[in-house]
Amino acid sequence: MNPKLLSRLRKLAGPLLILLAALFLGRAIVAGWEEAREYDWRFNAFYLALSVGLLFAYYAQQWGGWRLIMQNFGDPLSQGESGRIWFASILGRYVPGNVAMVAGRIALCRRRGIPGRVTFASMVYENALILISALLFAAATVPFWPEFEYKGYALALAALAPVGLALLHPAIFGRAANLGLRKLGREPLEATLPFGRVLLLTLYYTGGWALLGLAFAALAASVAPVGLSEIALLAGGYAFAWEVGFLAFVTPSGLGVKEVALYAVLALVFPAPVAAALVAASRLWQTLAELTAAALVWLSRPAAARIFRRAPRGPG
Repeated sequence: MNPKLLSRLRKLAGPLLILLAALFLGRAIVAGWEEAREYDWRFNAFYLALSVGLLFAYYAQQWGGWRLIMQNFGDPLSQGESGRIWFASILGRYVPGNVAMVAGRIALCRRRGIPGRVTFASMVYENALILISALLFAAATVPFWPEFEYKGYALALAALAPVGLALLHPAIFGRAANLGLRKLGREPLEATLPFGRVLLLTLYYTGGWALLGLAFAALAASVAPVGLSEIALLAGGYAFAWEVGFLAFVTPSGLGVKEVALYAVLALVFPAPVAAALVAASRLWQTLAELTAAALVWLSRPAAARIFRRAPRGPG
């Protein structure tokens, strides 16, 4: 196939999947409009506030995870600089392939004298640990799920977790990273994460999924009845839907793919139109939280602009 044509098809794949997901969810809402109107909606301001609070706690925890990773590389960033860089760069995940997120964080860190190879390595660790912990968290909640035809998929995906951990072992990750850097004519990494710290960070990020899962369950409880027995499904199902979306690289931030997977989970608890409405609300909920968090962090200090001043550039 012509390379140019293949490239165009890849670029179209993401928007097409998003469009199909939007049509699918919209059709579910329209088809069940009467059922949705008659549903026992119960708006609860307390649960909505709880979900927002837990969501912001999750983002603070995720930023803290990156700081813990960067400390292993002699992180020279202050707490404020680190926060502004992390929260600004996560908005790049809405560009297909997450390239903008990686490039943006590398550029911002380089202006503070951090070599690009170090920032890139930290992001490989970060995203690998987030994915591994999502796989483990979803699998841990599977025994509490009701009958769900995709249970096997959640457990099968969890088998990737030990493979991912093995790849993060210094003996493997360090050699692979330095081999690639040498081929690119760059200096090797001076340090890698000790495997003990990798395991501790896996537990740390798993705790983050518990925060996000409970935040989503609270969001659902703010508009619809949710029983205690359904919390594990909502929390673990959200992690399951995220990992499915994450592995679908053609869409920005898993948009579309994640929503379809989440709908399949929610349909076990709620009527189809209610599940579709909650899926749409969850995307808006998380997107607004990310935009708000990034804005608050960047507006917290007028000195934020100093990150963009020219600073000695590190090698790599």
